[in-house]
Amino acid sequence: MFRALSRIDADLVPQPDLAQDWQITEAGRTWTFRIRENLQDHQGQLITPGRIAACLENYRTGKPISPLRGTFPHWIGTSAAASTVTLKLSRPDPYLARNVSLLRYFTTGNPDQPCEEPGPRSPVIASGLYRAASWDLAPQGRFLLLPTALAGGRRAVEFSFVLDDNSKALKLIRGEVDAVQNAISLTKTRWISDAYADRFSRLEREGVSVSYLAFNLRHPILGQKDVRHAIALAIDRERIIRHKHIGFTSLAGSLLSPLLPESRQVSFAYDPAKAEALLDRAGFPRDKSGVRLSFHFKSTPVRDGIETALLFQEMLRKIGVKLVIDVVEPAVFFASIRKGNFQLYASRWLGVADGSILYNTLHTGQPQNRIGYSNPRMDQLLEAAAGEPRLERRLPLLVQVQDLMGEELPYLPLWYWGNVLIYRKELGGLEARELSLSGALEPLTRLR
Repeated sequence: MFRALSRIDADLVPQPDLAQDWQITEAGRTWTFRIRENLQDHQGQLITPGRIAACLENYRTGKPISPLRGTFPHWIGTSAAASTVTLKLSRPDPYLARNVSLLRYFTTGNPDQPCEEPGPRSPVIASGLYRAASWDLAPQGRFLLLPTALAGGRRAVEFSFVLDDNSKALKLIRGEVDAVQNAISLTKTRWISDAYADRFSRLEREGVSVSYLAFNLRHPILGQKDVRHAIALAIDRERIIRHKHIGFTSLAGSLLSPLLPESRQVSFAYDPAKAEALLDRAGFPRDKSGVRLSFHFKSTPVRDGIETALLFQEMLRKIGVKLVIDVVEPAVFFASIRKGNFQLYASRWLGVADGSILYNTLHTGQPQNRIGYSNPRMDQLLEAAAGEPRLERRLPLLVQVQDLMGEELPYLPLWYWGNVLIYRKELGGLEARELSLSGALEPLTRLR
């Protein structure tokens, strides 16, 4: 629905979009984007370099502050010329071409002030291949996208929002929907594609979304490295992947998938005997009831999360660690995580495309560093990597970052999620390699 200076393709490579190309000068501190001619939004208003620059400045300095502002810590200004838009940085940013794809162009009715915060009744005028038939989802829970002239003959796409897993599966089987991507449980995914193989095709591709276990390092016991390592050694991730995820996930050794050039995989092998030895060494023997330690694990009522928590609970019980599962509503869960009100939790980073995730989650004081991790050596490595535009020089720094993360274990990477699309056999025109590594939905528009 929306366009930006760049877009991300299925392989997570930045491609031109509103810009037709870009140049990097001043050792990576100046990015000049050459803007395509005769661009228009869905109301026929021209999308000019001046309006794009105004849009970007609203993301950078507008009120209320955009949640995307923190993605560009070194962005200090934007200017426009006859055919270009220039972004000035205080220091190089190797991920800028990818991250500007987040800054989508739109207006709320005033084309001279694009990308303003929409009011509750403001129109949102987009700029992409599709436009919304209506912004009102009630009461049907459906969202219809109509193709624009840019869509090149693609058909309308309607999204259905269904909470219950059984209802999702039944809607597909009954023919009420044509396709489901990453939206039903793994057991139902396998069951439908096996039991209804005559009706449905299944496409699979590896992915970069990663689940992880987070430790609150402010906690006096979880702040001890031996305790975190003992917990990691007691969780049999391979068994969970094999029997619970039935092959739809793969073992993680970093927050970065091995599909990404900056990844460094670190081994966390299952070894409960070594876990017990670490807890003995740390001074946490079993009491009369066999319990060494007790921690609270925060979860939402989502079935997958509850089942994973129960598996962790059983595995940790074997080394004398009692895990109390606290189930809270999603809004409470995320508010608690942001405030640091947790001991342990598991979650998932979606569509991790590059090493910036390491800076955002490990650098001291970053908003997404919710675990309270701080290490001057880590900060030094992260800052050096974040300012190095050349991959061949950045990679050794990020290798050290991921090795240090594996040693200190503020997070335990759990598994990477693959992408699965099930669709009616009558539809076609899409191959597995066209599915996005991030799980993005755009490839679905190419089904025929």
